[in-house]
Amino acid sequence: MAKALKALIEAVFKVLFAYECRGKEFLPSRGPAIVAANHPSYLDPLLLSLQVDRPIRFMAWDALFRIPILGGLIRAFGAFPVDVRRGKGRLAYDRAKGLVEAGEVVGLFPEGKRSSTGWMEESLREGAARLAWETGAPIVPATIAGAYRAWPSSRTLPTPAKIRVRFHEPIDPSPYQALPEEKALPALLAEIRARVDRSLLPGVKADRRISALYRGDAPWPRGHESIPPLLLALLVFWRTRTLLSVAPAYAYILYLLLDHFFLPQRRFLKRLRNVSPFLFLLAYGPVVLRVLSLPEVQAGVCLVAVMAGALFPYLYERGRVVLDFMRGIVIACLAELGALYLAPSALGPHVALALFVAAYAWGRKTLFSSYVVPILLAYVGLLAFWLYGGFSLITHAVAALVAWLLVTIFPYNLHSPDAPEEAPEEEALSLHLRE
Repeated sequence: MAKALKALIEAVFKVLFAYECRGKEFLPSRGPAIVAANHPSYLDPLLLSLQVDRPIRFMAWDALFRIPILGGLIRAFGAFPVDVRRGKGRLAYDRAKGLVEAGEVVGLFPEGKRSSTGWMEESLREGAARLAWETGAPIVPATIAGAYRAWPSSRTLPTPAKIRVRFHEPIDPSPYQALPEEKALPALLAEIRARVDRSLLPGVKADRRISALYRGDAPWPRGHESIPPLLLALLVFWRTRTLLSVAPAYAYILYLLLDHFFLPQRRFLKRLRNVSPFLFLLAYGPVVLRVLSLPEVQAGVCLVAVMAGALFPYLYERGRVVLDFMRGIVIACLAELGALYLAPSALGPHVALALFVAAYAWGRKTLFSSYVVPILLAYVGLLAFWLYGGFSLITHAVAALVAWLLVTIFPYNLHSPDAPEEAPEEEALSLHLRE
């Protein structure tokens, strides 16, 4: 039962958080061990336990056990409650020590509470260090990166974010056992912090940069956002000679200007702005097709569902990748408009958009690309052969490949005024966050 539950939760976490665990070979296969990790979120006991073979008995805040569902989950994974109030921790410590002496793996969070900043708190509790010093059990430091972005202490519910767990090489406490307690415990805590911080702080700095970008000013309308609506409005007005038919295009341009000048910037609004060109084309596309007497998209709801699934991995990608992808989607839509003129087919947009998404995911090696590419190729094959699209769909496949070639040869310019700022690698590795 526990294995099935662990497999189910791991599958969910891989989708929601792109969860990944490294270094699990550092956890001893038998004998006592102490896992000491940073504590950015409520999810931490689960994150540390999912991909290791041995159960980790966590000393966790007793309040977690009162949270519906989560409390039952962490209890099922072997956690036991700790009263974090002063003077109440001795019983929990004695129980943890008994588990270590019995040869089990015990997990502790030296911060004693969830981090309020994302990195390890300045003051660490000495429980993990003392446990190792008294029992001689090795300490396996672990870093949980990304969980603070997914579920910080200020937020009620988690949101999608990349989460990485890394177990580090064990700390042998025997050299410290020769030192007096007042020197050994601070030294062990310092070594735990150093190993956790080594892979934690670059991610925290990246999170800070992303948070600053979310709060920053919205850019002017980008080329792939403003030019296609204006071109389509010109084309539609030329055929209809009515202002009402082009009102949605100008309303979208107005939204872009409002976003730049007036709308208060938040994470949601930034993400909405990034995907807005495609949402506009989905909404206005049927009008354009009808005006130009081109075939309407067959099974449009199915196409929307496929594209929604294809967009999901880009919740986790860097801003430049997202914008490059959206620019390619816009180009693919415009190229498909030409393909529909040359080879009318109600299935054409399915082929063009699905093939472009598959090609882009393959070329960029984006998150979940190993799943996205074969699924979308199978989808296109289904359309071509089972639904009798046949060779008439080749023109639409060419439209997709043209869009992919254009964004590959001319990638999004990182140094353009509207490009999202990204920390260079050497800056991301700087560890001066506490200054």
